[in-house]
Amino acid sequence: MTTRVCKTFSFDAAHHLPKHDGKCRRPHGHTYTVQVVCIGPVIDSGPKQGMVVDFGDVKDAYTDRIHSRVDHQDLNVVLYGHVDPTTAENIAHWILGEMRSALGLDVVESVRVYETPTCYAEAS
Repeated sequence: MTTRVCKTFSFDAAHHLPKHDGKCRRPHGHTYTVQVVCIGPVIDSGPKQGMVVDFGDVKDAYTDRIHSRVDHQDLNVVLYGHVDPTTAENIAHWILGEMRSALGLDVVESVRVYETPTCYAEAS
């Protein structure tokens, strides 16, 4: 049986969209919310018995690969060459790739990135 688990994180960062024809062209900031969804069978033995993935492993991967790079940063600077433009859609795809590299392609199903409480992009 397949089970999904989700861990939620947040970070604060600035960015701008240089080619946008509206207010997002100017530098501004967000408190981003990130949801990492993992999928798989529940492990039936060993130290992680009863889990799909250890939430601590998800937290460690996120902290090392994402949070340490983006929190209280200008995303146009720190993600230059990796994410262009720094839309929620592109940030979600970048985080998905980083988390899959850390935890495995078959473990991380999707990533949601909220720029505001009512607007998100999802990569899977």
